[in-house]
Amino acid sequence: MFDDFPKAIAEPRGCGEREPGGVYVECGLSDRGIPFKYFLKDPPLPVPEGKGKEELANKPQLWLRTALRDPADPTSASVVTHPGTDQPIVDLLLWIGAEHYRRCPYFIAEAMRLGVSRKLNPNLDLTLLTRESNMILMHPFVLNSLWAEQSPPLSCWRSLPGHALYGQDELDDESEDEEGTDDEVDSTLHGGAAGHVHTEQCLFKLWELIPESEASLVLPQPNGPPLCHLEVGSTLVTYRPTGESEAGLSPGIFAVLPITGIALIKFDDGSVNEKAKAKIAKAREQNGDLALPHYESDK
Repeated sequence: MFDDFPKAIAEPRGCGEREPGGVYVECGLSDRGIPFKYFLKDPPLPVPEGKGKEELANKPQLWLRTALRDPADPTSASVVTHPGTDQPIVDLLLWIGAEHYRRCPYFIAEAMRLGVSRKLNPNLDLTLLTRESNMILMHPFVLNSLWAEQSPPLSCWRSLPGHALYGQDELDDESEDEEGTDDEVDSTLHGGAAGHVHTEQCLFKLWELIPESEASLVLPQPNGPPLCHLEVGSTLVTYRPTGESEAGLSPGIFAVLPITGIALIKFDDGSVNEKAKAKIAKAREQNGDLALPHYESDK
């Protein structure tokens, strides 16, 4: 048992609460680490061939990490190994289904507040996952084929050039300015400012494509779309819908996150899944300092 590592927060989520006897892979939050938003893939990426819902729903898969030796040659991919060893780095592919998270922003908003906690099949070979492993997250509605026809998003949380008129920090600064802000924001939400170059899809446009009809609370604004709120589990999601079409959305990768540890959820008698616990012990023996930490939790 190792206590000094980030853990996910055990609060109700869009997919419900954790099950007794369950094995959960986590990306916990920490105020000492890199901000969560920097692990989001902006622009998002296509899913690996043959790794869609049918293959991944409720059955996460291990994925051997590779890298191109020559960026211009797709056939030059080679396996990435742990520094100083010949042990390959293995990542985890995870499908975030629309059954519980109808929109990708619902999951992201929850993860930014509670961290990520995803259930694993206890038969998965946990010895292959190490501290270098990532979880690669996919959702059915991420890639947006209509981005070039739509207005640029109000803000890009990553402040990437060509994504939006404002970075999130710039938008926060502008919101404190008493003069001219409403007109600038209204212009952005209805086609962008003159001379703005919209060069590629921005992940954060997905917030503006959420229909107003899904909100539990709608607050009209003097300029531009209303401010909308809805709840996903115990998390409040805020967005400003532009009414633009979401018909162009398709599956994509929206985040690549570090795995901070594994949680074993206790049964009522205080025991945990013994098969998974034995695999974790084997991983610790086999991987040493590279082994993922784990802990046992009541929920």
